[in-house]
Amino acid sequence: MTSSAQPKLISSHDREAIIFGLCDRLWDHGHCITNVVLAPAKEDGSPDWQRAAPECLESLPADEWPDDDQTARRVAVSDDGIDGCARDTSYLLWVDDDGQVQHGRIAGLADDEAIAEAIIARDIGAEPPKRERGRVAQAAEKLRQDLFPLKPANDNAPPAAALSLKPIDPAELADKPVPARQWYIDGLIPARNVTLLSGDGGTGKSLLALQIAVAGALGISTLGLTPQQGRTLVLAAEDDQDEIHRRLADICREHAVGMAGLRDRMLVIPAAGEDVELASLDASRRHLLPTKVYEALLDQVALFRPSLIVLDTSADLFGGDEINRNQVRRFIGMLRALAIAFDTAVVLLSHPSVQGMQTGTGTSGSTAWNNSVRSRLYLTADKDDEDLRVLKGMKSNYGRKGEELRLRWRDGVFVIDDGRSTASSALLHRKAAKVFLEVLGKFNEQGINVSANTGPTYAPKRIAEHPDADGMSKKVLAEAMQRLMDSGQIRMITEGSKSRQRSRLIAS
Repeated sequence: MTSSAQPKLISSHDREAIIFGLCDRLWDHGHCITNVVLAPAKEDGSPDWQRAAPECLESLPADEWPDDDQTARRVAVSDDGIDGCARDTSYLLWVDDDGQVQHGRIAGLADDEAIAEAIIARDIGAEPPKRERGRVAQAAEKLRQDLFPLKPANDNAPPAAALSLKPIDPAELADKPVPARQWYIDGLIPARNVTLLSGDGGTGKSLLALQIAVAGALGISTLGLTPQQGRTLVLAAEDDQDEIHRRLADICREHAVGMAGLRDRMLVIPAAGEDVELASLDASRRHLLPTKVYEALLDQVALFRPSLIVLDTSADLFGGDEINRNQVRRFIGMLRALAIAFDTAVVLLSHPSVQGMQTGTGTSGSTAWNNSVRSRLYLTADKDDEDLRVLKGMKSNYGRKGEELRLRWRDGVFVIDDGRSTASSALLHRKAAKVFLEVLGKFNEQGINVSANTGPTYAPKRIAEHPDADGMSKKVLAEAMQRLMDSGQIRMITEGSKSRQRSRLIAS
């Protein structure tokens, strides 16, 4: 091999830039104890990474970069005291002769590797990692490219395709299994991505998101939906602890489970009245930057590893201009990076604009909100039925758009009203009719008069208060009464003398 064909080894100067670049980024975040160290040497003076245990590492001579290249090859970055890991867990990062950053755990528990790599990768500033490469490798490659961007060999700019395009030949995929689409809720909320859930004020989008989060944490179905089982995390910027407590109590009661069953399965961060912006503008008011709260959220996610993250709402968490396309895309991009890096689904709640409510689209501010997410849901209230809600899929890059789920608010929770599950409107009508007839029969046997006329003896009200009403509301029972009267199954009769006539409701 001629000298011109020999691989070009990284220079000592470039190696120094990468090593201190890694150290500085990790040090700035403060999630581990970072030092530049010297690894042991083999007999020929080359690095002996196999013996690079913590007790074998040395400080740099006089805290200066080594003058000779052989010693410089042994310089590495040690990471100890990593958040969420055992105290003795230690990582080492070094630069090989090709300029590639290598890494490895040199002490501690193997179980800590996932958390340690997630934190190190995030703090270095990695792009979301591909599955075939580890987080630290991705982060290090990103840092290397930032420090040493490719330069053209002459005055001509290199072709863009040579730098950025990575084509594939579809024929190479022919014999490979087709990867299944990943969902948190099939057809509704994609995994590893951001879903926008918007709803007018007071429609109950926070309750709906919390109900889904509880179901996912417990591994049960709710509203005819089956979330992916796994831990869930909710950042509730609009609700305090007492309100969260009340809602959780109602949800757990509806599903016949105790709140204690959520231990180590669900975390809720009540933050009403607090500054919890995840991104805010810099001094120039032009650039959107992640905040300390965002970093704290990353720490919590790295430790807890949820399958679902609920962020409530964008008005409290987004500190930019909602009509600025670039800022909106930047914010959604931050959340998507979080979703991919930690293999989780992110649901961001938002309020629609007045125009969004009037048009029925549920959009707000810039169209970038809709364009940047892969799934968008809109929760609306029925103008004629105060307890009815409709959840509609307004956008789905991976599924069918326009599907609707009819929900009904009852006793602090949402229940299915019509649509996907067996608890359809027809079934609800039959159940309401059955309850009405059974309780009416008991009233008749006990000599308790009830009437179809509003007043103290109004039948729907009295039946709804009965222990055997099975949670049926007065409104549902009133509709059932009308259907039963129309079908002739019940009727009103008048009894007593002309001076003391009374009307009551009986079964025909």
